[in-house]
Parts: sequence; structure tokens; C-alpha cells
Amino acid sequence: MVRSVFEIVKAPLGWSVFADNVKIAGVYDSRGAALEAAALAASFAVSDGVAVQINVPGEDEERPRWAVAFEIAATILPDREPAAAPSPSRGTAGKSPG
Repeated sequence: MVRSVFEIVKAPLGWSVFADNVKIAGVYDSRGAALEAAALAASFAVSDGVAVQINVPGEDEERPRWAVAFEIAATILPDREPAAAPSPSRGTAGKSPG
């Protein structure tokens, strides 16, 4: 059975609706307004015989997608270390000790 997943996602300026990881609507002022848009889109899928799932984050999950992606990338990518030691100062270059 085919299933379509609708996600309400916190955007920088409001809330967005994604269907199967594709943005399908504009930006909404509230989570409730985005839910109404997702429910309307889901109703069309239901009338086509498709199963639907609507995910709405709670207040503690309101991080935008870019923040989640950054957090994942930061844990996967290795820490950067300095490329080389700093070069000696110009005043001491070429002089022999002593």
C-alpha cells in the first residue's frame, strides 16, 4: 500500500508543509495553519486511495531542518586541525643559534 507522509516543519519565517520530502505549500504563520494546509492536501491523497500520515512537531521539536542538518553534519565530519605549524618570525629566519 502506498503511503504519503506530510510533515509540518519550522521554517526561518514561519511553518512549511512537505509531502514525501517535497515542499508543497508556502510559509504559514502558525503550526495550526500549516496543519490545515497539510490536512487539505492529505484529503486529496485519501480520495485517491493513498494512506497518509501527518507529522506535527511539538514545541520541543521546533528546530528548523537546516539546524538538524547542521547538527548531523557536525557529528559526522571530523574536527579540523591546523594545517601546519606557524612559520618562524621574520627577524629570526636564517640566523644560526649562538
